[in-house]
Amino acid sequence: MYWWQLLVITNFSGLFVIAAVIPDNDDIDEQGLYSKSDHVTILTNKNFDKKIYGQRNAFILQFYNSYCGHCRAFAPKFKSLAAELDPWKSIVKLAALDCSIEENNVICRQYEVMAYPSLRYLHENYVKSNANVGDKFRPTDSAEQLKIQLINKMQNEQTMGRLDFAPALNIASYTKLTDALSKNPKDVIYTFLIFENDNSTIGSEIALDMNDYEHVIVKRVYDVSELADTVGVRKFPGLVAVGANMENNVLSPKTLLKQDLLKAINTFLKLKNYSFPLREIVHEESRKSYQNNEFKMLDPNMVYYSDLEKTLKTSLHTEITRHKTLNNEPLQALIEYLNVIILAFPFRKNLKKYIEDLRGNLSSKNQWSGSEVYDLVIRLEATHAPVFAPDLDYVRCKGSKAGYRGYTCGLWTLFHTLTVNAAQKPGTEGPRVLRAIHGYVKHFFGCTECAEHFQAMSLRNRILDVKDNNKAVLWLWISHNEVNLRLTGDVTEDPKHPKIQFPSVTECPECRQDRGAWNLPVVYDYLQRIYGANNIKDFTTESAAGSPSPLSNLHIGMLSFLLIHRLWRDSQL
Repeated sequence: MYWWQLLVITNFSGLFVIAAVIPDNDDIDEQGLYSKSDHVTILTNKNFDKKIYGQRNAFILQFYNSYCGHCRAFAPKFKSLAAELDPWKSIVKLAALDCSIEENNVICRQYEVMAYPSLRYLHENYVKSNANVGDKFRPTDSAEQLKIQLINKMQNEQTMGRLDFAPALNIASYTKLTDALSKNPKDVIYTFLIFENDNSTIGSEIALDMNDYEHVIVKRVYDVSELADTVGVRKFPGLVAVGANMENNVLSPKTLLKQDLLKAINTFLKLKNYSFPLREIVHEESRKSYQNNEFKMLDPNMVYYSDLEKTLKTSLHTEITRHKTLNNEPLQALIEYLNVIILAFPFRKNLKKYIEDLRGNLSSKNQWSGSEVYDLVIRLEATHAPVFAPDLDYVRCKGSKAGYRGYTCGLWTLFHTLTVNAAQKPGTEGPRVLRAIHGYVKHFFGCTECAEHFQAMSLRNRILDVKDNNKAVLWLWISHNEVNLRLTGDVTEDPKHPKIQFPSVTECPECRQDRGAWNLPVVYDYLQRIYGANNIKDFTTESAAGSPSPLSNLHIGMLSFLLIHRLWRDSQL
């Protein structure tokens, strides 16, 4: 062999070794509200089919929107349940897909997701099909309630012949121990009988917790069964350990809670020198916490075009495209939303022509699919390029950490900009903008709970009765402060940007009268000055500014807001 042949072979063999250790690029460590340390399978458009379809295990799949406040509040419950159910992962796994990621939106449309968070149960060996969109689950107030809902679903699944590889979750009645153990596999050494009523989930939960215990089986028995008297069970749920030779022991847990029943079982097995399963110990990784090292407190009296532009792009790419079918009232709401953007948005570059073309195309048909709308948005964006600046990011709406502010801040900024600039047009265009905002939030805003709150507030504050431009501007300002008041101290609040009644005393001293009451004409002028088209900034060169005192502003703001809101409700708009 010549030396150059040896060199080539050596180089190629090295290449194959390197290729063998390249990680699967479809798997990611973190996205949106979840990371791999949360015991949650992180799904994307790239890995969804591979992770979901044809799997031996079932899934609880959460579709969520990372800027949705309700989703952020639900995330700790979902993570808590995922950690607790980690021993069940060979039977059922928890997974999550962030629908605010543009590339993931096609999956969310396929699954007809119109509310966030949205939970679906997908049975084992799930098959991809237009009709297969999972069984809906209710988002609950606690991980415990969600777990009970899951157990009930799994019990029902077994009655339909699925989950046959999981522990039997049915309940039965027996008269003798031999009847209870008659169908046990031959390798079973210990049987644990849990006596409970039909509605209890404790026995099923323990069976699932112990699904990987070898030579052990858990069975549910009716508490009214004759066998309960036979073995001497007096308290329920009752627990009896039965050996291979039919010797039985009534176990006495510290309490009748699930964790103490399971502890009693494990204590019994330890005394029998039982070899417990080796479970993977997941060391909690220091989650990659995004810190905005360039974060600085920008002048709150500035509005930046980047915030408006990125918000509008997100709205068009991920929100208006989430309907599987778009027609009737939602389609008309979208067209009117684009109408008021054409009317009052402070356009740059080719953005106005793009929006006009999009509006014209959408008006040409009575019905669109979500995928058709998305394709149209992308195609027209390319046709009119450049429409948006490259590498768009939030400026004033950038949160101190990932997950704070961002799109929701940008949407409020966009809405204020539209009402203010519409008020500067001839006629009474401001109320029209309010109605378009109402329609957009109702049909397209991705945070379901937020949209419901907005609809209720709109009805309560008579949004459709607003007839004047100045009142449209002030209606939105009052409503924004009402939302801020409701969300003060909420989990969604950015600690660097507390939700105060704006403008603060520092930002606009003249906006307040004696005892903190609002000076409405001055507030109106302030909003015109901040959100007017001529005041929108293209860049930011401001240095960090001192943080205002949130406590004093909040106290003054709450007092004055409650006063003006009561006066406003009593007046005719």
